[in-house]
Amino acid sequence: MSIFSSIRNVIARNVMPRVFLNWSDPDVLFRKRVEKEEVRQKEGRPHEVFYFHELSDPYSHITAQLIRNFKAEYAADLVPLVVGEPPSKTVHEPSMYRKYCLTDAIRIAPFYGLEFPINQLPNDKIISLAQRILCDLKKDEFISCIADISTLVWSDNEAALKALINEKTLSEESALSVISKNEEKRTEVEAYMGSTFSYEGELYWGVDRLDHLEDRLKDLGLKKSIETTYISERKKTNAVDIPTQSNLKLEFYPSLNSPYTSISLERIKGLKEKYPIEIVTKPVLPMLMRNMTIPSYKGKYIFKDSAREARKYGVPFGKVMSPLGKPAERAYSLFPWVDEQGQGFEYICKLMISSFRKAEDIGNNTYLKALIEDLGLKWAEAKKHLDTGNWKEVLEENRLIMYEGYSWGVPSFRLVGGGDTFTTWGQDRIWLIEEEIINRLNK
Repeated sequence: MSIFSSIRNVIARNVMPRVFLNWSDPDVLFRKRVEKEEVRQKEGRPHEVFYFHELSDPYSHITAQLIRNFKAEYAADLVPLVVGEPPSKTVHEPSMYRKYCLTDAIRIAPFYGLEFPINQLPNDKIISLAQRILCDLKKDEFISCIADISTLVWSDNEAALKALINEKTLSEESALSVISKNEEKRTEVEAYMGSTFSYEGELYWGVDRLDHLEDRLKDLGLKKSIETTYISERKKTNAVDIPTQSNLKLEFYPSLNSPYTSISLERIKGLKEKYPIEIVTKPVLPMLMRNMTIPSYKGKYIFKDSAREARKYGVPFGKVMSPLGKPAERAYSLFPWVDEQGQGFEYICKLMISSFRKAEDIGNNTYLKALIEDLGLKWAEAKKHLDTGNWKEVLEENRLIMYEGYSWGVPSFRLVGGGDTFTTWGQDRIWLIEEEIINRLNK
């Protein structure tokens, strides 16, 4: 680790806790919402919800099929904007990213009652045709036909798209000019991905976060019907005749610096309590300790998003002391031995609760000694492994296994047994893991 990385980590541990607490404080959030509404009313602006649609993004295709319902249900001015691919600095491992997103979108679409035509990414020619058509449409026209246009794109129906082109359709150059302006708006609101909604200072990425936007609009009295259901409601499978034993193993890939991992712990424990599965914990290094960088606006979004997801699931979050650097290394050095004692999962959970809910320094001896003893283990034995380098090979092997499923971020999961290995990524997909567990146990 370079001296600059070390300095950055020290700053993160000592300066950022107050910033994080401010970002996660619900009172601050709701006060800012009130302020935003007061400014909007003073300026005489309507309730404008901006939606950024990326034609090559699988998640945008899913969202496209919900747009008309959204417009029908909420008295907000929906402003759809076609954008290109996200800034390269926001996408790590781009080759894996596209493959994973397509697989993931195809998996989740049926649970929303939606369709995904084919298992391949659209080519540049198809994208260009659709961009020319969509960039020339007025808002209401866009909303009316985006699902159909997107389906043509993802069905590889070049002939049908060409049939929609006429002498009044924008040229490719003109469409790219419109897209460039739209991307300026995307940058202005600090969005970076397709399938993202923006309303008065907050971002809502894809179908997974549409419920948060719906809740906000409901609070403003903008829902047209009295029904409380969400347009992003997801179907659930009921477990039937669950056996008392199985050969299923759920591999859990956390990192000690992941906000999203920290809010997933209770739900992962819940899977173990509900189903006859074994949890196998395989930690990896944080991205920032793997020489990856995250733009500040993306880091800000991740943290704020983690905070609202934590509120949704009723778990504490926000009192943070980053473990980046030496604290993480010291904690990781004990993991292989702790895991051999059968306490790997609990050890990681306690470390993350300390870092993201209690703002405790997990790197000092006093803390680690107390934690080891709290797990019912002997500090005299654990201390023999502290600050050794054996853990590095273990974590790197875990990373390589994780990458086999085109997953590079955490928390990642691999379900092994009862069929082909099933890999998915993110606390957003714990429900999908549960669906797959049920599917395999019901066979």
